[in-house]
Formats: sequence, C-alpha cells, structure tokens
Amino acid sequence: MRALIYFPIIHSSKDLGSLSKAASDLRTEEQERLYIDAIEHFWRMIATTIDSLGLDFTNLKLYQDGLPVCGKEQEIVAEVANSGSENYKLLQALHHKGAVLMGTESAELLVQEHSLMTQLLKLGESTDSTLEIAQNLLDQRDDFIAKRIDKSLQDNEIAILFLGLMHNIIAKLPKDIVVVQPLGKPVGLEEASSIHFQINNLQVLH
Repeated sequence: MRALIYFPIIHSSKDLGSLSKAASDLRTEEQERLYIDAIEHFWRMIATTIDSLGLDFTNLKLYQDGLPVCGKEQEIVAEVANSGSENYKLLQALHHKGAVLMGTESAELLVQEHSLMTQLLKLGESTDSTLEIAQNLLDQRDDFIAKRIDKSLQDNEIAILFLGLMHNIIAKLPKDIVVVQPLGKPVGLEEASSIHFQINNLQVLH
C-alpha cells in the first residue's frame, strides 16, 4: 500500500515568482490585505492538520505544485520561502524535520504555462482559445505529476501533495495509492480512525 495525503491549496502572490506583482496589481489595497490574511490563516490550518497526523517525517516525501524535477529542489524551496511564501515556508519546515523534497513537475510545461500566464496578465482578459490552451497545459501537468508520483512513491511509503485547486489529479493516480484528503470534507470519528490506522500501518511496515 502507498498513501498520499492530498491538500488542495490556495496560491499566494509570493508563489508566483516574477508574476507576483502583476497578480497583486489586479486587486485593490483592501482586497490584497484580506487575501494575505486568508492565505496566512489557510496555511496555519494546514500546518496544524499535518501536526495532528502524527507522521514520521523522516519517512515522508513532499510533492509540490510548481516544483520542477531539476536537481535544485532545495534551493528553489529556500528561495521562495525566503520571499515570504507560506506554502514554501511549510515545505522548508517539514524538510528540516526530515521529509524529502521531491521534484514534482515538468520544467518544460511550467515554462509554457508561465509564458501563457504572462500573456494573460498583460491582456487583462482571456479568450476561448487561451482558456483551451490553459486547460490543455493543466491536463498535461496533471498527467506528468501523476506519473512522477507513481514512479517515485514506493510500496509502504507516505507522501504529502500540495496542489492547486484547479488540478484534477486523483482520477489520474494509480488505484493502489490510497489518497487521504484531510481538508476535502468533514472527517467523522470512524474516518479519522481509519486514516490514522492506514498511516500508522505504513509507518510500521516501513
């Protein structure tokens, strides 16, 4: 059995690199303040949720939206964390506890999407054509991510995946990967017990 703890995430402007200012400029000063507050609250909730799972971080893999397979994953995470990204600060904290940072995405597809997003932000609007291109790129990214997880997540291993809300990854993952979504829906006592049982089983087997 393989387990993937999946957090659909909200991106902050800090996660967007060179697109950060253009994205922020689309919001008023008040909207930007509320957005930043919401992002900080969201990531505190995710960090608290991860702490509550009682994971063995030394046997945990981390897959991240936008992090390319490139051999420089640690440097990228450190740079974006230093820019103020709550997402990447959490990644860095988990890595310091022993979790392994995994290159997750195709660098080529990320470059293509960055170019498209730059174009859309300059135009200030989208067309049917650009929306179709964007969706096709997203589908290709999801295909790559699913294959990457399948090839690198071994039997009896646990991983966390941080992935934007617009992705559709679950349907593309192999059926033998148990997907746990702590924030996906309200968790009852029976489901919570089942989640802890699955995770604890994997950690013992490892």
